[in-house]
Amino acid sequence: MTATAAFATGPERIRTEVRDAVATVEISNPARHNALSVAMMNELAAALRTVDADPQVRVVVLRGAGTKAFVSGADISEFPGHQDDEVRQAAEDAATALFTELSALSLPVIARIHGYCLGAGMALALGADIRCADSRGVLAIPAARLGVGYPFEQTAALVQTVGPATASDLLFTGRRLTAREAQATGLVDRVAEPEELGTVVDELAATIAANAPLSVRAAKATVRAVRRLSEADQAAGSAARELAAQAVARCRTSQDLLEGARAFLEKRPPHFTGR
Repeated sequence: MTATAAFATGPERIRTEVRDAVATVEISNPARHNALSVAMMNELAAALRTVDADPQVRVVVLRGAGTKAFVSGADISEFPGHQDDEVRQAAEDAATALFTELSALSLPVIARIHGYCLGAGMALALGADIRCADSRGVLAIPAARLGVGYPFEQTAALVQTVGPATASDLLFTGRRLTAREAQATGLVDRVAEPEELGTVVDELAATIAANAPLSVRAAKATVRAVRRLSEADQAAGSAARELAAQAVARCRTSQDLLEGARAFLEKRPPHFTGR
C-alpha cells in the first residue's frame, strides 16, 4: 500500500491523497459550500496536472469536503460590483485553465457528488468520466438566474451527456434536479444512499485501478475521440462556436450579471433588464 498526502495552507485549499493507486482530490471551502474561488481554480488545475503525471495513480476521484456540497458553484462573492476587466479576466483565465486541464487528463475520473452540485460544480462533474451521487444530491446550472453565459465547452459537454432538449430545459430554467432525476437524464450514472456513497465510489475506483492501466487509458482516449467526432466534421461548427462565444461575452459585461451577483448575495429575486 502506498499513501501520500499534500495539504495547501489557508482557509481555501485543495487537498490530495494517493492511496492504493487512487488519487482523491478534495475541494475544501466549507464556509461557502465548497464554492470555487479563482485561487482554488488555479490550485485545482495544478493538483490535477500533478496526479495525472504520477505513475502511482490509476484513477482520480473528485469530491467536496464535508457532507453538504460537492461544489456549489464559483465563489460569486469575489465579483459583486466588479466591471473590472482584470478581475473578470483573471477568473475567466482560471476557469479556462481548470477545465482545459480536466478535459486533457489521461486518467479516468470519478465525480463523487454529495449535496449541492451547482454551476461550476456541474462543469466539474461533466468533466468526469463517471458520476456517482448520493440520493440527497441536488444538481443545477443556475446561470440564467445570475445573468451568466455558460461557457461553450461546458454546454457542449452537457448536450453530449443529456441531449439538446434536456440541456435546453436545464439551461433555460436553471431548475434543480434530484439525484434520481439526474440519473434518469443520464447526468448521473450511479445513485447511492448518503452513507453508502463512499463505499460505492471506493469499490468502483478499486475495480478500475486493478485493470490494465494502458487499456483503461486507451479506452478513455477512444471515448473522448468518439465524442469529439461530431464537433470536427461540421462545416458550420466554427461559425456557430464564434456566435456562441460572442453571446457569452456579452453576458460578461452586462448589467444583468452585476444584478445577478447582487441579488444572490442579498438573498432576493433578481430584476433583470436584458442589458
